[in-house]
This record gives sequence, C-alpha cells and structure tokens, in this order.
Amino acid sequence: LESAGRLDQSVLDKTRSSISSDQPGDWLIHMIEQNVIEEELVQTVLSRAYAIRRAKLAIGDVDIRCVGLVPPDFIDKNAALPFAAEDRFLKVAIVDPSTASLSGELRSLSRYNIEFHLISYSNFLALRGHEKISHILDAGRQRQDSQQQKHQRTRFVPDNEEQVPAFVDHMLNTANSSGTSDIHIEPFRDMARIRFRVDGRLKVRSEYTDYLLRNYSAVITRLKIMASCDISEKRLPQDGAITMSWRGEDIDFRFNVLPGKNGERVVMRILKGDPALSLDKIGLSDADYSHVIDAINAPQGMVLVTGPTGSGKTTTLYGALRHINNEQLNIMTAEDPVEYYLEGIGQVQANEKIGLSFAAILRAFLRQDPEVILIGEIRDQETLDTAIKAALTGHLLLSTLHTNDAIATITRLLNMGVPHYMVTAAVSIIIAQRLARANCTHCLIVDENISSETLKRIGFTDEELNNIAPARGAGCRECGDSGFKGRCGIYEVLSMTPALETSIQNGGHAAELKDAAQQDGFQTMQDMGRTMIKKQRISVEEFTRVLVLG
Repeated sequence: LESAGRLDQSVLDKTRSSISSDQPGDWLIHMIEQNVIEEELVQTVLSRAYAIRRAKLAIGDVDIRCVGLVPPDFIDKNAALPFAAEDRFLKVAIVDPSTASLSGELRSLSRYNIEFHLISYSNFLALRGHEKISHILDAGRQRQDSQQQKHQRTRFVPDNEEQVPAFVDHMLNTANSSGTSDIHIEPFRDMARIRFRVDGRLKVRSEYTDYLLRNYSAVITRLKIMASCDISEKRLPQDGAITMSWRGEDIDFRFNVLPGKNGERVVMRILKGDPALSLDKIGLSDADYSHVIDAINAPQGMVLVTGPTGSGKTTTLYGALRHINNEQLNIMTAEDPVEYYLEGIGQVQANEKIGLSFAAILRAFLRQDPEVILIGEIRDQETLDTAIKAALTGHLLLSTLHTNDAIATITRLLNMGVPHYMVTAAVSIIIAQRLARANCTHCLIVDENISSETLKRIGFTDEELNNIAPARGAGCRECGDSGFKGRCGIYEVLSMTPALETSIQNGGHAAELKDAAQQDGFQTMQDMGRTMIKKQRISVEEFTRVLVLG
C-alpha cells in the first residue's frame, strides 16, 4: 500500500504505536475500522500482491457443514471461515493473506486440502454474525468447553515425585480402558507429552502433560524398572516387556526406549494375552474364508500374510493357529517378539544379537518334528529358502512379507530367486490386508461432498453411481468427535489356482497374473473397499487413505 502511494508512513507509524499487536493484518483491520484506509483498496492490493482470488460471499454461498470442520477459536483468532468443499478441497475465506501460512494446520484440523479466497473484513464480520453461522460456532464452543471440563475431571495431578508409580499405573490403566494400541511418551525442549493411538490415530492426552514435564526422568525410570531394562543406560536403545493384570486379564506391553536429542523417548505396544478375534470374525467374505480354511487344514504348503506394519497380520496368523490348534498337532512359532501367548503351542523368541535368527530357529524346528510352523517374518534369502523347503516337505508354514498386495507377493518371491515351479508348488494361499477406520454408526450421515467424478476415480462404474450413498461419521460423543469408531479389515485372498499356476509358469507379469486370478473369482482389496463404501462401513476418505490406487 505504501509503495502504491496509498498509505502515508506517518499514518502507519501512528497505527503501530496505537495497538499492541505486531501483526500487519491487525494493523490493516485497525486502519479500516478507523476509516484511515478504504477496505476495497486494501482487498485489491492484497489480492494482487499475494495472488489470492478475491470473493464477496453471501450467506447462501456458505455450506454450514463446512464451518464446523474447524474449531471456533481458530476461526475467531485468524478471521478464517471455511465456506465450501469440493472433492478433497476445502475453500476457506480469509481477511489477512498471511493466514495462508496456516494451511498445514487447517489441513490437519479439517483433513482437507485447502484453497484460500480473500474477503473483506466487513464481509467476514457479517458472515460470522449471521444467525446460522453463529449458531454453529456457539455449539462448537460449548462442545470444546464440555471436553475441557471432562479433561479437568479426569486430569491426574499428583503432588510430588513420590506419586510417579501411581501416575504410571493410571496411564497404563487408562490406555487399556480406552482401546489404545500404542502409547507414545515424548520429550521436547519446553514440553513433554503422552499420545495414545486409538483406531490407528494418535491423540495427545493433555491431562498428563503438566506432571510429565515436571517428572519426566522419574516416569521413564519407573517404566524402565517395570520393563526390566537398565536404568543407568541412557545412550543406547533398549527393549523390554511389562505385564500387568487388568480386569482379570493379563496385558502385555512391548516396551522400547530410544535416546533422543531432548531425552529418552518411549513407545509401548499393548498386546492382549490372547488374540480376541478368530478367523470367522475378522471380516473375510464367505468365499475367502472357505479358501483360507482349506489352506490351513492342508498337511503342507505355505500361507503368506502381507501388508504394512500395523495392518493386523499377526492377528490373522494367530486366528489361523487358533483354528487348527489341537493336541494332535505339533505347532511351533518363531517370532520377534512373541506378541501373543497360545496354550499348547511352542513359541520361540528370536534374538539376532546371539545368532538366534529366524533362519536358525527354522532349521532347529525341522528337527523338532512339527506339523505346523509359523515364522514371524521372511526377512532374508536364507529364511526364504528354508521356508520353501519346509513347505514342500510335509509342513504347513505360515509367515508374513511386506508387500503392497497379493500379486506383488508372487513377484517378490520370484525376484528373490525362487524358481517359478517352486512358487506354484509351495505357495497355497496369499492374504493381503489393510486396517481401515470404520464409520461411527451413532453419527452416520450421507457425505454430500463426494462427487460422481470422485467415485468414478476410485473405480465405481456409471451404473453403480445410482445405487451409492457414500457416508461418513459427522462426529459425536461416542467417537470423540472423530467420526470413526473401531477398525475393520480389508482383504484380498489369492489362492493358487490352475489358471494362476499356468500364468506364473509362463513368466506372466503382474497384470497377467491378476487377470488369471480373476478368472477364478479373485477380488482385490479395492473391490472389497468399494463394497464397504456401498454398505457405508467406511468413508471415501478412508478408502483413499488406506488403499493405494494404481
């Protein structure tokens, strides 16, 4: 404005001295309110300088549902009002163009990509003061106040360091009761925090923050003692385990402490004493369940489960072991670490430091007369070679691989040097899986923001569009305003059929292998995911997040 000759330096200096804020946006608002400068001129200059599209919004241009995607405090503090959503973009009206630097925070709050539009300050005030929008903002403030009061009621504030054991017990019990899968304890320069991972999503537990910061070293020492770790060693990572009884059930915490710049960082994975799910309850279709049962009841062969870390592979494998476990079978497992305890099964903990690798354990297993062997993960060529030989010599072998899907698992085996004929002879079935956050059924609404183009992009046909009402959770008390409640499995089950065997023997590439498998009814994870969208079990957003589309 000054360089355009529209603002006097003396006026600017007077404005700076008359208000306490050091933000240029606040200076402009003050000058507009004092009629020192024309609002239209400000908007024109800023729009050109920052290359942000101008807008003049009426209440009819505002989608009220979008306003609730961002906390009222953020809207008031930054004069930023969400007003429309299109595909995966949220349109946000701003008064101060420097607010665009907050796009990352807005993306995190709303789970949308952000598109900014510049509006005048008077336009913002008119919209914010409108009855419909003020009602949404007031409801949001009441919800925030309610949550803060709830935190205050549950806040654990011991008086001194002597209560560290009680603090730790309270944290562990709260994690168990809230369905937490992982606990993260993290130090920073001026703060420390505890985060719980619930339904695959990390959330800060603010009730622990103050006490943790004051007593961080004591809390970590207490946990290291409980995990049987060396409390004097603070330079190297350490692994341990904590077992506690909760509601009559043994709960195991897999403990890891890692030295960091600001102190030791702890992550604990919570493991139930016995896997809760059996194969018939993890979400497999009837046809896929039948194929899996046939494979694990066979006297020999290889059953592979694949997927990224945290996708539920271990639960699936233990569900299979539970199904076939009986006193007539000698079942042995090699794991790192042993996550679940199953009565009647021989479980061995791998330890690379002393040479007790998966390959070494597997070789020893073959001299223990087993019918069924579970290897936690096929990590190297030696383990793979021994596993293939075991599957070909009268053993049922179960294991995991880290690949994106079932077809890629075959390609991976071939790339690791397994001959084509051995792949077809040894592999019985491959299960690829993901875990997706399920829609909360208490606040389920039709997602009006999903366009036909978006549905087509993720694989729906024109004929299917007429019968789809994609849904999402709006957020309620039951789901902690997240819109998600629990998780569900998305699977693809690839059986070694004659058509697939022929394609592998002929050196077919991935697309040809997939075509051959689909001749015998193979359905991909994307197929199952689309079915779950139709049934409103998952949202389109969750489908896109979990399943990588080619």
